[in-house]
Amino acid sequence: MSAPVTARRRSLGFALTIVTLGAFLLASAPTALAAPATSVPRTVNQPTEIQPAANQLTATPVPAITGTPQAGRRLTSAPGTWKPAPVTLSYRWKVNGVSVPGATASVFTPANSHVGKRVTVTVAGTKAGYQTVSKTSPATRVVAPATIAVGANPREIVVTADGRWAYVANGGAQTVSVIDTTTGTVVATIPLGGTPRALAVSTNQKQVFVSTCSDEKIYALNIATNSVAYSFRVGACGDLVATPDGKSLYIGGSPSLFDITVATIATRSVAEPIFTGAPVGELTPSADRTKVYLSNGDDYGVIIIDTAAPQRPLKEFNTSHPPVASAPSPDGKTVYASLGRDLFTGPSNAVEVIDTATNRVRASIAITAPGALAVSPDGSKLYVLSTENNLIVTVSTATNRVLSRIPVGRAPSSLAVTPDGSRVGITNFGERTVSVLPVF
Repeated sequence: MSAPVTARRRSLGFALTIVTLGAFLLASAPTALAAPATSVPRTVNQPTEIQPAANQLTATPVPAITGTPQAGRRLTSAPGTWKPAPVTLSYRWKVNGVSVPGATASVFTPANSHVGKRVTVTVAGTKAGYQTVSKTSPATRVVAPATIAVGANPREIVVTADGRWAYVANGGAQTVSVIDTTTGTVVATIPLGGTPRALAVSTNQKQVFVSTCSDEKIYALNIATNSVAYSFRVGACGDLVATPDGKSLYIGGSPSLFDITVATIATRSVAEPIFTGAPVGELTPSADRTKVYLSNGDDYGVIIIDTAAPQRPLKEFNTSHPPVASAPSPDGKTVYASLGRDLFTGPSNAVEVIDTATNRVRASIAITAPGALAVSPDGSKLYVLSTENNLIVTVSTATNRVLSRIPVGRAPSSLAVTPDGSRVGITNFGERTVSVLPVF
């Protein structure tokens, strides 16, 4: 029984010896034989600084602009109330979207170069700890030209050939205002004995003739002294044209209504009238005064009178509506006619462009209630008064397209272009002013 036990012990002892030896070998193995240790970097959590969001201003109103948009008149920004107070406000004025250099105050005065353009102001609000906010105002209407104060009911304006002086007939004041065009100021006011209706500068540029209606006279004003040189009765009043020879005046009116009254300057008397066969309307001379254009409302046409032979048969150009005013191009190849109201079809709201060689209407330009009109000295632009809308409309004569519509005073009645074409003077019958439009 004891033998089997001894054998088991040996077996167990051998097994233990092997296990012990293996453990010893593993424990005593060289380091190079051991598996290399893997280095695992330690992650260190760095503290993150969290920036607080900027506070929001609680009230950032859209600014407004107060004042009249006109050259020489101040505009003011009305920024409203920004909250929480106090909020620092800054300003930036723009004209047609372009910043005006140095215009960073709360007020702004448009210049002549801004006429016909629109103004905006951008207001920026800043406050420590708050997000900066900018708001832009709505645009103004287009900037109007500057005005010059004259007498009541200014009816007509003329400019001397050198462009230095402008004369304005003040119908409601029975005076003529004299404007120095270099300074834009009235330098003299000449009293008359009657109500002035129309003006004409003499051929020698020494006198300005005035047609008055209440006493039906011609007054001759001395340009050098700005005083009345003499006057004489003609029995009519109306538009006035001085002939190129300096001898006669044509007056757009007569007792018969169908004649142009002719006055002889040297004798200060009335000569034989020019029979037109139609009621006499507006008279407009050509640039050289060799022709006079008569608006014939009854026969729907424009009559041309040759001042060298005024009594011979007259040429007439037809229009679709009764013309209220007309103006020729400098070369005489085109006549522009402002058309009025037809008894049956109503207003035309148009200016017709007439080819004088063919007597045909080349184009019709849409303008509401067109009135007095004039062509620039170089023939490139046509200026038309829109009497109901109180506008001066500029048209390209090359394309017959409207270039601009600019506000003027109430009830514009006449206009005159300076000889160099740089300015247009407009009488505002309802405002006692003359608007001065710069041309660029």
